[in-house]
Amino acid sequence: MSYKVLARKYRPQSFEDVIGQEHITRTLRNAVESKRIAHGFLFSGMRGVGKTTMARILAKALNCEKGPTVSPCNICSHCTEITQGNSIDVIEIDGASNTGVDDIRELRENVLYAPASARYKIYIIDEVHMLSKSAFNALLKTLEEPPPHVIFVFATTDPHKVPVTIQSRCQCFHFRSIPVQKITEALLRIAEQEGFAIDQESARLIARASEGSMRDAQSLLDQILSFCGDKITVADIKLVLGIIDPEVLDECSIGLIEQDAERVLNLVEKLNSLGVDLVEFCRELQLYFRNLLMIKILKSPKTVIHIEGEEIDKLRPISESVEEGRLLAFIEYLNKTEEELRRSAHPRTILEVALVKMTRIQPLQEFKEILGTLEALEQKFHGGDLSGGRPPAQNPAVKKTGSAGSVPEQGHQSGKEAPAPFDWEKIVNHANTVNPLIGSILEHGFLEKAEPHKMVIGFKKKIHYDMAKGKEQKINEIIKGRMQGGFALTFCLQNGAETGKKTLTEKKEDLKREKKNELLQEHLGNHVVQEALRIFKGQVQDVRDFGADH
Repeated sequence: MSYKVLARKYRPQSFEDVIGQEHITRTLRNAVESKRIAHGFLFSGMRGVGKTTMARILAKALNCEKGPTVSPCNICSHCTEITQGNSIDVIEIDGASNTGVDDIRELRENVLYAPASARYKIYIIDEVHMLSKSAFNALLKTLEEPPPHVIFVFATTDPHKVPVTIQSRCQCFHFRSIPVQKITEALLRIAEQEGFAIDQESARLIARASEGSMRDAQSLLDQILSFCGDKITVADIKLVLGIIDPEVLDECSIGLIEQDAERVLNLVEKLNSLGVDLVEFCRELQLYFRNLLMIKILKSPKTVIHIEGEEIDKLRPISESVEEGRLLAFIEYLNKTEEELRRSAHPRTILEVALVKMTRIQPLQEFKEILGTLEALEQKFHGGDLSGGRPPAQNPAVKKTGSAGSVPEQGHQSGKEAPAPFDWEKIVNHANTVNPLIGSILEHGFLEKAEPHKMVIGFKKKIHYDMAKGKEQKINEIIKGRMQGGFALTFCLQNGAETGKKTLTEKKEDLKREKKNELLQEHLGNHVVQEALRIFKGQVQDVRDFGADH
């Protein structure tokens, strides 16, 4: 006996079997029970959500020997013929291959004849939007006043292409995409009946990949079964479907949030060498940032992002580290990039350019911080300490505080810093070489305590502390591999300002800020700048160094 694919074997045969379309099944059941049957129906929706299946079930409900009934028996000759697709009174027409007006004229002639044996003659026209304009016009009169024994059921994935004159003569039903959870439950039931092993996470991955289509989910399950046999694992699904590893998405997102273009470009090179579909990567990254946005906004995001609680807990620190505005900008960029990638002959270049642009998106400043900056500039202007005529070589020294110094040289930090073997900057540089993701985490930490057999790494923000705890084993391996010695490694969450200790990220920012202040002082002393400020009654908001070439 030939093999029947899962999508056909588990095709719903009654209203109760249809998943995710309760708003339609209830309406049709009530119509059958009350015998208020319309002469025309238009079923619209994405692929694989039950449009043609619902049309067949409706045909069985109306033509069953025990009917009209909301529970067709699926045993009588009419039900079995409709199920097998060979009923002479239920005619299925492919609108994509019967588009001409001549096909519709033939249909108009046939509707005049009474059903051969059933109660109704039912015409199911799939992909009806493919009919030509002339064909639609030829169908109008028949659809408006059909014979009492004729019912039309139209199915389409693009209802906007169906003329409104056709839609107004039908009852229109829109089939929704099926929720991930319902598809997951259906796949688990199929696995139980078929006798193969699949866990909840594996079923959920297939459901997500199907994008709301039950038929696609069943077809993917068939494909994966052919690959791995009676035991399906998450690794097998990722291999067959080309699903991007979550750690890759983590690394890319951190690179974008930290504005590290080099790390992001290296990641694209890695993906390209592995043969990863860049369009799929862009789509997955867009979904990843969408999840971060939902976690940041919603108190209970689990209902809308369809991932496990542990995964939400893992993403929450990342979502807290980035502003809502940047997340929105990331999603918009990726949405445009995905469209460009599908059309481009050079998708890698398109993706690289887009990701570099995303690293240039500046964090939004708090309004209070902006006001404080403006007030400080205003005080300097009115205080007279920015008068013209001052030569650039005699710029006043930029005021420095304990938190705004330049990056100290290795081995010349305060007496409480680590001894020479524990050179924190070299340790972090080594981590960046071995694993950029670990290196980026350690850049936000500082060496709190260093003893011959003990090292304590401090973090000032909870997000970085949580990320370090999540990668504790990997950090241990990298640092111990560098130090070549046995010692205990622990993490702590505290403010290192009291000891004057700073993270490498803070030191880099301090150095950048100091150079920026020097540049600001230099140009504010220029009489041309002062005259421009006086004429336009303006204030300097920012100063940038574009280099000698500019």
